[in-house]
Amino acid sequence: MQRITIKTGGLVFALLGAVSMPMSLIAAGVDFPTTCSTNADAEVDDGLTLLHNMMYIEAEAAFGRAAEADPDCAMAQWGIAMANFHPLWPGTPSDDEKARGTAAAERLANMTPGSDLEQAFANAVAAFYASDHADYRARLAAWAKAQQAAQEKIPENIDAAALSALARLATAPSGPDRIEENARVGDVLDVLHKTAPDHPGVIHYAIHAYDNPPLKDRGLPYAEIYDTAAPAAAHALHMPAHIFTRTGDWLKSIDLNRRSAEAALGTSQDVVQTHYVHAIDYMVYGHLQMGDIAKAERLVDEMLAIDNHQVSFGGAYALAASPVRLLLEQGQWAEAAALSPAMHATIPWENFPQAAAMLWFAKGLGAARTNDIATARAAASELTRLHDSMQKQGQDYWARLTEGQLLTVEGWMELAEGNNEVALAQQKKAADLEDEIGKSPVTPGHVLPARELLGDMLSELGRTEEADEAYRATLAHSPNRARSLAALNR
Repeated sequence: MQRITIKTGGLVFALLGAVSMPMSLIAAGVDFPTTCSTNADAEVDDGLTLLHNMMYIEAEAAFGRAAEADPDCAMAQWGIAMANFHPLWPGTPSDDEKARGTAAAERLANMTPGSDLEQAFANAVAAFYASDHADYRARLAAWAKAQQAAQEKIPENIDAAALSALARLATAPSGPDRIEENARVGDVLDVLHKTAPDHPGVIHYAIHAYDNPPLKDRGLPYAEIYDTAAPAAAHALHMPAHIFTRTGDWLKSIDLNRRSAEAALGTSQDVVQTHYVHAIDYMVYGHLQMGDIAKAERLVDEMLAIDNHQVSFGGAYALAASPVRLLLEQGQWAEAAALSPAMHATIPWENFPQAAAMLWFAKGLGAARTNDIATARAAASELTRLHDSMQKQGQDYWARLTEGQLLTVEGWMELAEGNNEVALAQQKKAADLEDEIGKSPVTPGHVLPARELLGDMLSELGRTEEADEAYRATLAHSPNRARSLAALNR
């Protein structure tokens, strides 16, 4: 048994390799009707509860126990297959996850589900793992279509309805159309919540539906209760912070993410789960907005000191973003320009160009703002290379975000060379682009908002009224951001 000792936030956690999720602490579970044995049925309920909470590692383990209790339990194999792709999470399944999920789907294909409900769910997961899909997005779309068909076939089942809502969120269009679709999905979830007020999937997916500036207030009732529905699930503890970050309630966000990080460490085994670094990134952001620089720095140092992080896009993003947040939020431009290209050794960064881009954006911006044009140009060149890699991998959102980062770096280079109007045009394009595509749920906020940087640029040019307009626009998207508030109170 491996023992891992980690100090975080001033507390020490001893992790034992055999630790498992204490199911008794999950206050709200599901009761999914299966044709499995009694023991297997109970494990399927636990697994589906964890699946709704997006605790995928623990969910797979529960479904595995169901399969051991009843080798003929089709829903056990369905659950293992479902636990190995993550519909709303950015990035794609790892090779190991693909292998485990595919194996479970193949076992399921050779079984006979015992009810129409089980068959409908089996059809949905089979659609994802079918062999004729071009890419992950195509698989996700096929699953979403089949999962919604399952809900239409069995409309009285709350889990079918919840997963249908998840499917719609996972395949919602980008841009303004996404807000409209999320609102429609939210309408459905609001009705479901009245019927099943403690259902973890309904609560969780509603927070995701409302995790955007126009709809954030509709998410508040769910944010206030989700942690009590699953007090031991790291992701459930973290999720309300998505809404509280949108409303600028830093104290609530920090407290929830502290609890989430502790829970993630408590259930980690061979590797420290991504839930930990995801919570830390949100905590760092919150502490920076409150001016608690020392706390933010300590959290980043503790996170970077761990050498066995789970490899995932969420983990890569947090490990890349948090260190540069410390510098950019404080305007430490020279330090940003001097950042080492060497990043955390846990992560194969070539697999995550959208995360690695955070470092090169920070270097480029820092260099441009300290008139180090050579370093800024080199960083812009690296951003271009990463952008091309994202495009080849079909990462359209992140490629567009990187386009905005490039525009920002180029804009500040133009400013350093005295081309003021060109600089402003570039920075405005970056701000418009960033506002259009919004922020990903993987991040509490862009490492430095382009609209806020437009305010900085206008301020440097003495155009105070226009600068204040940019800062106010930033606050409309990201309430209580410290830099914009300070700029307006100068």
